[in-house]
Amino acid sequence: MRLPKLLLSERGALALTESLTLKAVSLLLALILWITVLGFKKEELKKNIKLEPLLPPGMMIVNKLPSYIQFSVSGPRVLLKNVEKKDVPIRPDLRHTRDNTVVLTVSEDLIGDLPNGVRVTSFFPPTIVIRLEEVTESYVPVKPTLRGQIADGEEISMVKAWPGKVAIAGPKSLLMQLEAVGTEAIDVTGLSGVKEAVATVEVDAEQGFRLSRDQVVKVRIMTKKVK
Repeated sequence: MRLPKLLLSERGALALTESLTLKAVSLLLALILWITVLGFKKEELKKNIKLEPLLPPGMMIVNKLPSYIQFSVSGPRVLLKNVEKKDVPIRPDLRHTRDNTVVLTVSEDLIGDLPNGVRVTSFFPPTIVIRLEEVTESYVPVKPTLRGQIADGEEISMVKAWPGKVAIAGPKSLLMQLEAVGTEAIDVTGLSGVKEAVATVEVDAEQGFRLSRDQVVKVRIMTKKVK
C-alpha cells in the first residue's frame, strides 16, 4: 500500500507545480498586456526645441529672440518617449536673405518628422521677428574703471591706458553710438602717487559687441596733493 501513496504524493506535487506555473504564466501575460495597454495610452507632451537661425555672412541678430520654441504633441506614451529624446534644433536658413527684418512663421512642420500616431496640438510663439544688422569694426577709446577711495588729501591727476583704443566689432548702428569702453574694476583704495595695472577690457556682449584683437590694456593712474 505504500507505493500507491507515494504515487499519489508525486501526482499531487506535480499538480501543484503545474498550477503554480499556470498562475505565473497568467500573471506574466497580464503584466505584458497591462504594459502594452499603458504604453499605447494617449498622453500630451510639451517639448522645447532650440532655435538657432543660420545667418548671412557679416550679419548678426540685434533683437532678443526666444531660446526655444515650445511644441505640445499628443500620442501614445511609448511613441512620445522617442519624441522626447529627439534633440534636433530648429535652424531657419536666413543665409541668402537681404532683408533686415525677417518674420518667421512657426508651424508644426518645424518640429520635423513625427512617428505615426503623434501629432502637434499647439506651439508657442506663433511668430518670431528676427532683426538683422551688418557687423562692422571700429576703434573705440578705453576708459579704465576705478574702484575705491584714494588717500585723503589726494586727487586723481591722470588715468591712461595703453593702447588707448581697442578694436570692437558689433552692429553698425550701436557701434556708431559707442563713445568708450570700460575695463574690469581697478582698486585704487588708499592710493597716493602712482599705480600701474593690467586690466581686461569689458564690452557688452548682450548688445552684440566683441573685442576683435586686444583683450587687455596697461593702465597707469597718478594722484596729486589737493591744493
